[in-house]
Parts: sequence; structure tokens; C-alpha cells
Amino acid sequence: MTGPGLAGLDEDERREYWAALALRRTPGLGSRSACLLLRHFGSAYEAVTHPTLWPGAGVPSHKAEALVRNDWRAAARPEWEAARSLDASIILWTDPRYPALLKELPDAPALFYAKGDLSLLEGPCVAVVGSRNCSGAALDLAALMAGELSRAGVTVVSGLAFGVDGYAHRAALSGPGRTIAVMPGGVDMIFPARHRELYLRMAERGLIVSEMPPGSTPGPGAFPVRNRIISGLSLGVLMVEAAHVASGSLITARLAAEQGRNVYVPSPDAFRGPYREGTRKLLLEGARPVFRAADILADLFPHLKHSLQEKQASLPEKALPEADCSEHLPDLCPAGASAPAPEQARAPEKPSPRPADDPAPAMTEEEAYLLSFLREQPLLQDDLLYAAQDGGREWTSAGVSATLMILEVKKLVRRLSDGRYEAVS
Repeated sequence: MTGPGLAGLDEDERREYWAALALRRTPGLGSRSACLLLRHFGSAYEAVTHPTLWPGAGVPSHKAEALVRNDWRAAARPEWEAARSLDASIILWTDPRYPALLKELPDAPALFYAKGDLSLLEGPCVAVVGSRNCSGAALDLAALMAGELSRAGVTVVSGLAFGVDGYAHRAALSGPGRTIAVMPGGVDMIFPARHRELYLRMAERGLIVSEMPPGSTPGPGAFPVRNRIISGLSLGVLMVEAAHVASGSLITARLAAEQGRNVYVPSPDAFRGPYREGTRKLLLEGARPVFRAADILADLFPHLKHSLQEKQASLPEKALPEADCSEHLPDLCPAGASAPAPEQARAPEKPSPRPADDPAPAMTEEEAYLLSFLREQPLLQDDLLYAAQDGGREWTSAGVSATLMILEVKKLVRRLSDGRYEAVS
């Protein structure tokens, strides 16, 4: 893991950071336009040093006028200075650790800050969200689902708010998947203040992220902006409970649907309480009812399998002296003049191969239970379901199927040509 703040960036990365701040702080240039530029040019630095070429990226030339006048510098400087002493990493668009799913958003951030275990950015992630003023049944179910997802190796994403968010984070911290909190203010600002103990635990064992400037407190409109990051990091969103049709949690679900993510709600059999207005509306709009976390795992299995098998090794640490490159980005030339030639982009580092002597992956109680039968003899899925139920436990076909899939991903079982499953010795 690299060092925090500016100390964790080399000279090229500091130049890219300053350019990203220029895009963020240019008056009239929204996050969608900035994202168009990042996709077209490949980096913030190339975008800001080629303002005359913006129309080719789909951004009107008049939006570059404030950039070339350097109207952004005064607003960008405080964020740059705050990053000097920031105890968090700066994740840039060009950073190989920037999550691929998040980059798919039409308004993906040019940069964000991350405090804690950066390996959690490698996914796979599922969001667990819900109303702040939720029922006891919703809190219990949030903890149950988040704990099961984390024990299966899935990272739980939420917003550190009261209610469902807090319960989901606490339950997920106990599993290997652990949890990510997306903050509505600066990554260094504890919000809400009463979640200080949870924030500190997550900074130590989980991950806290924010695209907001360090030191900033949530302002009007901060929560919907934050919520797009929650869903953007995730393969799917579990909406435990939505109180009414205008709730913030329902906004997260709608953002997820717009982003092409799957939206889940507890099935009536799983939720021991009356459905509230927002939850019913989600079902009518096509959300998928689930009984337990295994149903989510089964539904997302193709994506989970790819994410778990392709998970990158952590990048090596680097200790570099801090240098101020805020002035390395030249005063931008007026429209029509030639822009400075960009330097050759650096290729991202390749992940290290997983060592052959890695310890066996952690298992949940359910996984170990099914594996115990397969260690005795290969079984068809239906036979395994019968054996598991005969052992006195409640199992569904979907539950057995999802657990087998996770065991396959962990390379603890394999499927034979005749359809039977056997344990891998």
C-alpha cells in the first residue's frame, strides 16, 4: 500500500492529481462532462493540456474557456494543501486500483480518497442499504444478509448512516469480505459523529472512501451524489427496507437500476414485518425478491466467479519524498494556440501471480457442512440437498446451489462430467 496523501504519489501522479482538481474545479464543467474527457483522453492531464480538442470528446468548446483562463486554480489550491497532511490514499483515474465497475458510470469521479484496506477495492462488492428509521426486522435482516455475504468473500458497501447501514457494516466486519463505507463528506470527517467507534474500526479493518475534498462536511445534495458511488462500486444492491417513495435509500436503488445493477429486496417469507411503501414500489418496478444472501450469490455467480478468480495482488509499497508539483501543470493556453505535448503514459503494473502455497480460503459454516458430505463421496446436487436436510438443517435448493458455486470459486469442489460434485483434495 502506498503512503497517505501527496506523500503516496510520485511526480507524474501529483501532476495527474493537480489536473484532476482542475477538471473538478472548472466552473460550468460537471462530472459527466469531466468523465467524457477522461474517457476520451485517458487522463486528466492530457485532457487539460488539450482544451482545443474537447469538442472531439463531446464537450462544447465554450466549457474550456474557464479552464484556459485558470479560473479553477484558487478553488483547487485548498484541496491540494489539505492532501499534504491527509491520512488517506488518493485514487486517480489512471490508478490501476480504480475499480472497473465504478469507471462504468457516466459521471464517475476523476479521483477519490480512500482510508483503510485498499485491497477491498478489488471487489466483488454488494451494497446493503435501507431506511435510517427502519424497523427491528429490517435491522436484523440487514445484519444477517451482510454477515452471510462477507463470510462468502463478498465486500459489503454502505453509507455509515444510522439504521441499516450501521448494522450492515458491523456484521460484515467479522467476515473475510469485510466492508466499505462511502462518506457524504470528506474521508477524514466522521459522519454521523455518533458512529465514531464504527468509523475507527472500519479505518483499521475495512475501507472508507469519498470523492469529496478532505475536511468537507456534507452539504445540500451530498447524499444522492454519494449514493451513486455506493451503487457504482457494487454488482448489486440489496434494499432491506425503503420507508417511502422519496427516501434516500430508494434513490440508491433507482441509481443502481439506471447503472445496470441488480436490485434485490427481501421476499415476504424472509421479512418478518409489514412491507413499507418504498419496498413495495421497488417490487412493482422489478426488484428481485430474495430469501437469504445465498439467493444473491446464486444470481450474481457469473460476475462473482470472475471477480474472485481475477482478484489482483496488492501493489508494492513505495516510499517517495513529497514534492510540490502543483505548478508543473502550465498556465493553459488560450483557445486556438498549441497545447504542450503530453508525456508518454505509463503502463499499469501487472498483478503478481497468486502463490501456489496460499492457505486454503476461509469457509462459512454452511460451506464446511456441505463439503463434509462431498469428502465422503461425489454427489448430485439433489442428493446433496437430501443429505443436508436429513442432517437436521433447513436447506433450500437455491441455498445448496449458491453454496456449491462459492465452493467451486474457492476451488474446494469441482463438478464432474456426470453432474456430480466432489471435494478437491
